[in-house]
Amino acid sequence: MKSVEFLIVGNGLAGTMLAFEMMEKKLDFAIVASHKKSRASEIAAGMFNPLVFKRLTKSWLADELLPVMKKKYMELENLLGDRFYFEKPILKPLSEQEKQLWNERKADPHFSRFISGISDESPEKLLHPAAGYGIVNGSGYVNLKLFLELSDQYFRQQGVLIQSDFEIKNLDPEAKYFEAENVKASKLVFSEGAHLADNPLFSFIKLLPVKGEILLIYAPDLSEKFILNKQVFVLPVGNHRFKIGSTYEWKDLNEQPTEKGKLTIIERFEKLVTVEYSLEKHWAGIRPAVSDRRPVLGIHPKYRNLSVFNGLGTKGVMLVPYFAKEMVRHLTTVNYALNFEVELQRFLSSN
Repeated sequence: MKSVEFLIVGNGLAGTMLAFEMMEKKLDFAIVASHKKSRASEIAAGMFNPLVFKRLTKSWLADELLPVMKKKYMELENLLGDRFYFEKPILKPLSEQEKQLWNERKADPHFSRFISGISDESPEKLLHPAAGYGIVNGSGYVNLKLFLELSDQYFRQQGVLIQSDFEIKNLDPEAKYFEAENVKASKLVFSEGAHLADNPLFSFIKLLPVKGEILLIYAPDLSEKFILNKQVFVLPVGNHRFKIGSTYEWKDLNEQPTEKGKLTIIERFEKLVTVEYSLEKHWAGIRPAVSDRRPVLGIHPKYRNLSVFNGLGTKGVMLVPYFAKEMVRHLTTVNYALNFEVELQRFLSSN
């Protein structure tokens, strides 16, 4: 039986990126993942955006996250031998009030590098008229399905990916080591996405899972130059295909696509553009969101051999390279202090 220090439970975006970070730091690890458990990351649009449009603020830690994100995905493209990281500007139709705010932000040096232009005329045909149009720099997407498939293949070749059910109900948290197939580990890191809600050892974490639905359409006349965004995103993914979405549903948390979700997305899409299109696919997944919309990292307060790296939510693509590094530092450095906004201790302190 092979012995490792860390066993990562889950191979979605969080677990996969954590594994690459452990590999870079030459730590002994393995990953255990179940075929029975879905990966919301596989169907996610994978977008990154330095701005929050609601009040036109910068996304949390955007200046720190973006350079780490770009460097990491480009390194992994070289390692895995394919391209999955794409930079693409966002085009957003604006109201008169929004246009005024965008012009104010454009004049602010803290924002100006992320706003490349504001115009009265649309730079693209087929958009419904608006008072103005803003263009965002520093945005784009990661093809998460391809990235995860390539990563799985790589880790299988390295002999560190175990396809097996890891039953939490059989786990003794005080055990000296934990087994999965032919591997035993002295420490566990749970990166299970929304499935963390079923883990009683971390029940104190205030998860707020949210269902999202996405469509794939074929629209040969629609430009692929921009990601469009107004109440819905329209993301070009190549060959005249676009992912459009998404919905937010907190009550119906099964993974089945719904007619209601589809019609909501289509209605918003048709208010944004006038174009002929055909619907090709419809997906649904459960995002691993947390009540305060921050990731959750850290070591269990009682069982020091158990830890969690989870809750990346809709900003996961941008957050995960930076915080995977932070998680590894936390696991390997005595008294390494995480940002309290992400430390799991915050849930215990609020009780």
